[in-house]
Amino acid sequence: MTKTIEKIEINMINESVHNFRIGEFGVKNIEIDETRGFIEIDYGKMEIGMKKVLIPLQNVEKCEFIDKGNLTNEKSGKKVLKL
Repeated sequence: MTKTIEKIEINMINESVHNFRIGEFGVKNIEIDETRGFIEIDYGKMEIGMKKVLIPLQNVEKCEFIDKGNLTNEKSGKKVLKL
């Protein structure tokens, strides 16, 4: 069973706020990848291909999230950052 971030609120340095939740608007997975320096929002396969949103951590002022388990994604093996 893969444990992932359930919901995330991201406050950007330009004062915009983004909210993502698994299951809303097609969001399949949310990960924070410390190694690459991105918050990755995965929408999965769509008719036109795979859709992913990558948000650079350097542009994030504040990040709040609900974590559903440990901080290593068992499926991808990526280490994720707890902010």
